[in-house]
Amino acid sequence: MGKIAEFFKRKSIKTAFTTSMLVCIISALLLSLVLSNVCQWGQSMYYEKYQVQFGVSDPEMVIGFDKTDGNEQKGGITYQTPRNLKDHFTPTERTVYNIFGFLSIGVYPICFIFCIVATSILFYKRHMQKPLAILDHAAGEIADNNLDFKIAYDKEDELGKLCASFEKMRQALQESNEEMWRQMEERKRLNAAFSHDLRTPLTVLKGQSELLRQYAPKMTAEKVSDTSEMMHRHIVRLEEYVQTMGELQRLEDIEIVRQSITLEALCRQLEETGEAVRNGKGFSYEVIGNRDSGLNIDMAIVMRVYDNLLANAVWFAKEKIKVSAESQDGYLYLTVSDDGAGFAERDLENATKPFYKTVRETDNEHFGMGLNICKILCEKHGGYIWLSNRDGAVVTAAFRQ
Repeated sequence: MGKIAEFFKRKSIKTAFTTSMLVCIISALLLSLVLSNVCQWGQSMYYEKYQVQFGVSDPEMVIGFDKTDGNEQKGGITYQTPRNLKDHFTPTERTVYNIFGFLSIGVYPICFIFCIVATSILFYKRHMQKPLAILDHAAGEIADNNLDFKIAYDKEDELGKLCASFEKMRQALQESNEEMWRQMEERKRLNAAFSHDLRTPLTVLKGQSELLRQYAPKMTAEKVSDTSEMMHRHIVRLEEYVQTMGELQRLEDIEIVRQSITLEALCRQLEETGEAVRNGKGFSYEVIGNRDSGLNIDMAIVMRVYDNLLANAVWFAKEKIKVSAESQDGYLYLTVSDDGAGFAERDLENATKPFYKTVRETDNEHFGMGLNICKILCEKHGGYIWLSNRDGAVVTAAFRQ
């Protein structure tokens, strides 16, 4: 029974329609034959009634033989003038008899038309009514900007595939909306963080400019020079903030340009970059899996993320840095680890947020944007970034191939 149910579930509309029409034709033919025979039987009842009354076995024709020339038999057909038994029918009997005669022939088109209409109605209710109602409801919900529903239809025919396509479209729209809202919230957080971080240099500049305005004539040349130098540093910092914000804006518009490359070729570039920037610290790399496996990635994005992660590792490592690359399940996994202090507990959740400085970064001049940029680039590439601790900090960047 399970296989039969599965067959009907997977049966296409074309197959179902062909089967329905075949059943319709056979049913119409059988029904027509039955009803035609019933009508002919109804007619014969009236004939039999008057045949018994008038003693005529066949009112239409008599077949017999003539005997001539002695014992020689010659065959032949002789016609007897028939009795018209209909002349003896009552008006009601004649009407019923004529109706039976009409129906014995007319029942064929009537039955075929009836069966086609009935089959069409049943076919619509069985195969089309439910999916069309589902699609109509889905179209209405989408038109009302409501994507919080699911299109479910268990059959796998053409309309079932159309429902599945609608469901994929709904999911894509929902993900797009969620991404849009996420970006808007990210932009709000970014603007809030940007405003917060600008407050300090602006406050310093305001205070120093007020100091110069009021006391410049009384200040020594050295004091004026120190004040000017401090103001210059904060102005430069403001410029860097503006450049960073502009860079974040450009990241949102970046396009993924994939290229084919082997894991071995990628690792050679990782090694060359690591050896160039390791700053006297130990550097090692590991290739997990088949070195000749093919990758389909945007090398510019992968290397930019790698450069950021490697720069962080070089900055915080005590003695050694380790890099590993692996291609698995349609993703490229790039892991950079160091033997430094690692991430604090709160850093594991917040380090990829914009302008967030980890516990180990509070004393440097970084803006806290490196890991956030890596996160944005990984997500652009269909992946993600993951932070953990294992004898130091471990950062894994995943890129969908």
